[in-house]
Amino acid sequence: MKRLTLALLAAAALTLVATTTIGAQDQATRLVFVDAQALIAAHPGGQAANALRAQATDEIGDLRDQLDALQARARAGEQLSPDEQERFNVLLTTLEAVQSRYQADIAAAAEPAIEAVNEAIREVAIEREYSVVMDIAAAAEGGLVVYAADGLDITDLVLARLR
Repeated sequence: MKRLTLALLAAAALTLVATTTIGAQDQATRLVFVDAQALIAAHPGGQAANALRAQATDEIGDLRDQLDALQARARAGEQLSPDEQERFNVLLTTLEAVQSRYQADIAAAAEPAIEAVNEAIREVAIEREYSVVMDIAAAAEGGLVVYAADGLDITDLVLARLR
């Protein structure tokens, strides 16, 4: 009697697992794409980060130009004076410090935008029952997607949520 009960319980468990697995396979995976960089750029935090990037490009460009001029002279065989060598060292140290400072400032400025975009993507995905949301640039750059049908870009939906 015990063996019959165990056999029936095992059969019931197998049936339950089989129907659950089959049911799970019936659900279609809904994959969509989003342009995360465009969304971040549309957010005030992203705009502040982009303004800092532009400022950094100008400031770092000036420092690089000065360094390049001294390096070009040295490569041409011209001997740099001790003052010029000291200036080169100061410029190099300054360049590294400025780059580090801007990286930290840009990351801090962009953080609220990144958080808001991630939250908006999550909300839209849950509401629309999307299974996977991929960044369109990362998917294209990494060669992750060989083909995608039209109409899978939800950037505008997420942008509307951000506003």
